[in-house]
Amino acid sequence: MIRRALSCAAAAALTALAPAALADRVAVLPARGGTDAAARSAAEAEVARGLAALGHTPVPDGAVAAALKGVADGVADTADEFRAVGAQTGADWVLTGTVEPAVTTTRVELTAYLASTGRVESVAREVDKGQATRQTQEMLAVLLRPEGIGIGELPWERAARPPSAGAPPPSEGGTVVLPPVPAAPAAPPANEVLMAYPLGPERVWPAYSGGRRFAVSAALGAAVAAARLPGASGSAASLVGTARVAYAPGDRGFELFAGGGGNLVGPFAGWIEGGARLMLTPGLTPHEGAWRAFPLHVGPALHLGAFFRSGAGVVGPDGATYRGDLEVHPVLGASIDVALALGPSVQLEAQLGNLRWVPAGDGSLLLVGATLGAGARF
Repeated sequence: MIRRALSCAAAAALTALAPAALADRVAVLPARGGTDAAARSAAEAEVARGLAALGHTPVPDGAVAAALKGVADGVADTADEFRAVGAQTGADWVLTGTVEPAVTTTRVELTAYLASTGRVESVAREVDKGQATRQTQEMLAVLLRPEGIGIGELPWERAARPPSAGAPPPSEGGTVVLPPVPAAPAAPPANEVLMAYPLGPERVWPAYSGGRRFAVSAALGAAVAAARLPGASGSAASLVGTARVAYAPGDRGFELFAGGGGNLVGPFAGWIEGGARLMLTPGLTPHEGAWRAFPLHVGPALHLGAFFRSGAGVVGPDGATYRGDLEVHPVLGASIDVALALGPSVQLEAQLGNLRWVPAGDGSLLLVGATLGAGARF
């Protein structure tokens, strides 16, 4: 009896300490079993919420799908196949689930592969649909830990076993007084966004880059000189073309870029520049323990570089006008950038305002305009 009590106490302590463990990367494979796709999707959502509550980091769905392409039948269900998926995704754990839905419960079996040891273990239980979040988290807490499941009763089996002692004694009025049951802490939002891309919804992180940090883009637009340099002649309007490369280093929508452009029609001029922008996602809202959003991003951009233009022209003896020497001036710019992602890998972009201030020794040039283009993310 003493050994059994110590075993139960140790199991309870390990379960309580599980959320405080260091976060592990978990590659979650698509759920299997049954004929109800909605039940499988619901089980996958509960697993995602449970991983977030325990502090684990799910591998992005795209990386898992790419790893499964290397599996012969597309379904990883052996230790060797789990090992291959874990190696390709860099996951500490590979997790798969099987569901068998009933009227009020769903039988859920979770299988976990620990990459560091090659161990494969499973737990299964009847999950009450009204308590799926808490009960799925309990399964993950005992399954995703380095020491493994261990021996003896699982926490939910112990809770379901009738107590050996008698019922609590009644109070003087004859009513049995039970101790209050503490409420389960709310799970923090997971690092996952259900993004409603026009090409099809997908779960990604972060919201702006979708995990694809590098980008290239090109755009066409128009510009007009609100203030011109002395000696400028011809039309103040121009058709411009631009191109840039970019890198998003974090998860907050901050992006660095470098590129250049020039007038395709209009006065001879061009520029090279670098800068940064902060792309916010106004539609980002909490959703079932994670996030959801429409993929429209907007934010300010600042850029600094060099502006090239031809100097004032001269008229030759034959009446022809000759272009002057090339002049180089610094340029400081700002714009409001808008991006609509059609999918994780492609997006439409617009730069509005496109203010470019070009100081010179005898005056300054101020350009305003807008561009519209497209980009690809990698």
